Amino acid sequence: MTGGADDDSVLGEGHVALVTGSTSGIGAETARNLAATGATVLVHGRDRAAGEALVADLPGGGHAVYAADYTDFDEVRELADAVLTDFDRLDCLVNNAGTWQGERRLVDVPGSDEGVEMTVAVNHLATFLLTNLLADRLAATGERRAAERGGRGERDAGAADSAVDPARVVTVSSDLHRRAEPDLDAATGDGGPSGVAAYGFSKLANVLFTYELARRLPAGVTANCCHPGVSPSTDLSRDGSSLAGLGWKLFGVVGRLTGTVDTAAESAETQTYLATAPDVTGVSGEYFDDCEAVRSAEATYDRDAQRTLWRASVEWLDLDDGEVVGADGERAPEA
Repeated sequence: MTGGADDDSVLGEGHVALVTGSTSGIGAETARNLAATGATVLVHGRDRAAGEALVADLPGGGHAVYAADYTDFDEVRELADAVLTDFDRLDCLVNNAGTWQGERRLVDVPGSDEGVEMTVAVNHLATFLLTNLLADRLAATGERRAAERGGRGERDAGAADSAVDPARVVTVSSDLHRRAEPDLDAATGDGGPSGVAAYGFSKLANVLFTYELARRLPAGVTANCCHPGVSPSTDLSRDGSSLAGLGWKLFGVVGRLTGTVDTAAESAETQTYLATAPDVTGVSGEYFDDCEAVRSAEATYDRDAQRTLWRASVEWLDLDDGEVVGADGERAPEA
């Protein structure tokens, strides 16, 4: 699969997609791919100047830049408010923003005196918060897309599920989630893991979150997650230790020589596929690798673990019921 413009893309002119962490690396490549469909792309990152430079380079027009630090949940809320104010629809949310910290650092959260490890706070909690705050707009857009698709006439005549064209949530996880266990004690306080272990836990949280989210969302929105491949060319480890950063760069050099690592453009392919491909219309609650649904780690299918993480996230962020998807229960009984 190659990213970019595609006559069969479910995104196109008049549609809006938000890609978090998209001022560089995989996120920037994803933004380029979605802009190439004709959609309006909302670029997010900490560096507004970098976002503005990317927007100037994107095909099409109407794109926008939003700056927000994912370690500051007030800024995440401001990001959501700005998107809701500026656009009356949101067809796709790509949760791409992430970090890798070499040392254990804590981020203050409103619902805990201990604080949450920074990698978990950025990679999971900020993603959890933004998605919940934008869920109603995604749901309304899903209904709008169904109405728009139902009015296309002969183009869709006889097609199965022609009126079903949901909005989409795509969350970028990693196969490193397979090394982690759903131990919430590891996320809070001073004594837990850092580096690869903390990153793996945060990526496990991304999968658990996606599966629970998929059950809670209304039928007009789907939620899937993916492994983006291995791309040492990105800035993911910029905040790690100098030794870890050097090792990552050396791994990238050897990987490029042996063909075992991906470029940023190659790593953007699966999230682009999940955001645009008609093949996954209606598919929800799945983990993808190389544009194919695969089985994630066994721990991710533990319903108690999914619910426990969800409830802990709500508590850490001190969210009201009105800010939480499916606060009154799941959309359908458990199969």
